[in-house]
Amino acid sequence: MRDNGLTAAEYTSLGGIDPLVAEAVLAALAKAGIAAYCESSDNVPDELFVDADQIEQARPVIVRSTEDAEWKSLVEQFNAPSAPGHDGGETPVPRWPASEDVDEKYEPLIDVPAGLIVGDDPEDEPEARPKRPADDPHDHYIPPEPTRGPKLDWISRLAWLGLLGGPILLILAAILDFGDSRITALAVAGFIGGFLTLVIRMKDRLPQDDTPDDGAVV
Repeated sequence: MRDNGLTAAEYTSLGGIDPLVAEAVLAALAKAGIAAYCESSDNVPDELFVDADQIEQARPVIVRSTEDAEWKSLVEQFNAPSAPGHDGGETPVPRWPASEDVDEKYEPLIDVPAGLIVGDDPEDEPEARPKRPADDPHDHYIPPEPTRGPKLDWISRLAWLGLLGGPILLILAAILDFGDSRITALAVAGFIGGFLTLVIRMKDRLPQDDTPDDGAVV
C-alpha cells in the first residue's frame, strides 16, 4: 500500500488507477491537502482510495494530475536512448527478419521459358492503319440528270405570252405615255385569252385518277 502521508477518518474507493501515474496522483492530492492511498493487487490497475469527505474536490485533481503524468511519461520515452540497433550502431536493425532475405542465387518457383524476360510487358506496338484505297469513281453516288420540263406547244406559248405580256404592255404604255384604246384593248384581250386558254388546257390534262366521281362504290 502507498499513501501520500495524510490521514482521514474514512476513505472511499474511486476505482482503478495505472501504477505508472499512481505516485504523481498521490503527490498532487497531498499538495491539495486530500488524504489518499493506493492499494496494490495482483491485477492491474491499482485501486485508489481518498478521503470520503473530499471526493468532489479530489476528482479534478486526479484528472489533471493523471494527464500531466501521462504527458511527462511520453516525453521521457521520446527522449530515452534508442534501442540497440536503432541508434546507427555497427549492427543496425534489418528492415525484416534476416531469414526472409533473398540471396543472389534465388530461383523462381515456376519455370520461365528461355528468352522470356520476367518483368513489365513491353507495350504493344500500335497496329498500322490500313492504307486507304484510291477513290473509285464507281463507288460514288452520281445523281441522275434532272428531267426536263414538259415541252410547250405553240398554243400554250401564245397563252403565256398573252397572260404575261398584257399587264407588261399596259405598264409600259402608262410609263412611256404611248397607249391608246386599241393597245389597252389588245392587252386586256391577250391577258383574258391567255388565262382562259391555260385553264381549259389544264382541265384537259388532268389524269383519270384526279377526275371527281360521285363517291359511291357499287
